[in-house]
Amino acid sequence: MSRGRGAAARGGAGSPEETVAPARAGRGCKSAPPPASSTRPRRPPWDFGYAPVPTAAGDDDGGPLDIVVASRCPVAPDAVATALGARWSGIAVERVIERTPIFWLRVRSPDPGRRADVAAALSAAALPVRYVASARRPSAAVAPRFDAAAGAAACPEGWTARSASVEDEPVTPGRWFLRGEGGGIGVDRRRCGGGAGTRLGVIDDDAWAADELGLEREVLVMIERPPRSQAHGAFMVAWAVGVRRPGGFRGVAPDASPRLYLIPKPGSCVLALPVAIVRAVSDGADVVVCAAYVEGSTTPMLDDALEFAARLGRRGRGCPVVFPTGREASSPPESLHASFSLGLGEPASDPRVFCVGPGARGDGWFLWRDRRGRSRPFANRGPAVRWLAPGDDLACPLPSPSGATPALERLCHAESSGASALAAGALLLVVSQNPSLRLSELDALVMRTLAPVPPGAPASAEPIADAWDLLPGGRDRDGHNAKHGYGRIDAGRACLAAGDPIALALVLVGEDGAARAWHDARAEGPLVRRLYSRRLARWAVRALLADPSLCHGVCALVRHARLTAGDPRRRRAHGAGAVLRQLSLLVRALAANRAAPPPSPRVRDEITALLDRLERSSTDAAAVAAVESRFGALADVVFADATDGDAHEGAA
Repeated sequence: MSRGRGAAARGGAGSPEETVAPARAGRGCKSAPPPASSTRPRRPPWDFGYAPVPTAAGDDDGGPLDIVVASRCPVAPDAVATALGARWSGIAVERVIERTPIFWLRVRSPDPGRRADVAAALSAAALPVRYVASARRPSAAVAPRFDAAAGAAACPEGWTARSASVEDEPVTPGRWFLRGEGGGIGVDRRRCGGGAGTRLGVIDDDAWAADELGLEREVLVMIERPPRSQAHGAFMVAWAVGVRRPGGFRGVAPDASPRLYLIPKPGSCVLALPVAIVRAVSDGADVVVCAAYVEGSTTPMLDDALEFAARLGRRGRGCPVVFPTGREASSPPESLHASFSLGLGEPASDPRVFCVGPGARGDGWFLWRDRRGRSRPFANRGPAVRWLAPGDDLACPLPSPSGATPALERLCHAESSGASALAAGALLLVVSQNPSLRLSELDALVMRTLAPVPPGAPASAEPIADAWDLLPGGRDRDGHNAKHGYGRIDAGRACLAAGDPIALALVLVGEDGAARAWHDARAEGPLVRRLYSRRLARWAVRALLADPSLCHGVCALVRHARLTAGDPRRRRAHGAGAVLRQLSLLVRALAANRAAPPPSPRVRDEITALLDRLERSSTDAAAVAAVESRFGALADVVFADATDGDAHEGAA
């Protein structure tokens, strides 16, 4: 479902080692990296043919006016028309966005003019101009900063959330992407839930079969009627959330409430995308995903929109915006190899965006088979790629165009578009487990729970059409690879870690089964549940993400529990009171932590009471023995069967 524009014989200059001599470039022959020689330096493990397709159209400055005037406060359209009317005829001014701190007016005139002259005329009229930008052409200019503190945080207004539902989810080959093995994102419905209470904004330029989705609302952005020629937007909603009818397809977060924001087709203007982002965030979206073709649409307005999402979205915690890597194949001059590069100036490369690439069924980067049975890539590579999500053949969530029910499950290429929709669904699940997570904390949590992806292609991908397509062949020291980002999203791990500090520590040390057992003990055992409230648990997760030393301390405690589980002699060897002392020190550090976000009064009072109880217990030998006995019993339960995470029934 990628919206790339196909292969193009365009691009930047190829590096010398990419050149293929004509004598070696036989038609139909498998291409391979040239051998190293004394005159040709060996390619570094991070290198590849990094030459993106140029997507930006030429500047229209000096042509007929079609511009965006961004102001620092509300400005009446008539005031702008008056200020410009003496120099330009037929001035038409339209209010686009008026939502503090963003105020955009679109100004049009058939007369030519330069944006600097427009800005000067407006300033001469004492109008508070921030910038003037083209409404039709991209620009790498960064918008002047706005005062985010002056704006109200975005809260849901009139966007109805859904409650949790219970429906059967059939296990079929095409739904592999939901499972934890085979390259899926590991959705564990029992522990991940369905995203109830969350809201998803999907931005797209077409949505055939939208009536199948059960949308909360369909919002038209700068268009008069919804386009219904392709099902791309409907696929994005369906894979992320599902089809809202009895027995319909259930996506990653089936209980999330989706809205579809439809924008014009590419090429007409660059204003609709940032307007749609601001609209979705202002309406109360918890996650926004845009998988439409938006290459070559970077503008100061997009800068404003992404800053608005990061600073004021999701009640001021920050709204994640997800983009796919896209697919733009170019063959640079003097090279026969396609670069498949994500340009640094593209919207998906913005550091505030979560850029998602497609993963294969099994493992690795998504590759497809051409007519000769050779594997080729179907996505861009680049430094900005963050994560992988499944992009191979997925179960088709929509009915066939004929309306007939197929006898067998249909499969669809999801590519980077579908991968971004699945990633958005996974983020909704995580947010539903801990709505208090700020954007940076959500990012850190997902990053620390990723599944690693081998940088090379699996043996099943052979034969490869062009070995250069699989570069780079290594990871950076921080684990990043231009094809895979930092790894594949694992919704199961992330959801476990999002809501409980002990589960977070267990996931971080690699004990996913023990984390599931602890989650179940908290859910099913009243004694374990009373150890601390859900409110404190969610805040403590944020504290551990903010403080590496505190996180290390909790991880050390769970490693101790793992080493002593089922072995009373090892427990006694550490002396009476050792566990209670560690618990007291960790809770004290939690109470005094300055790196963590400020706790609410109720959380602060609970931490104080918990610390008082621990300190009092340390002076009573019987209390010390009781605490350590209970700690040992919990360790026995949690690590009883860490391979699959099922604790002995009733032991908690």
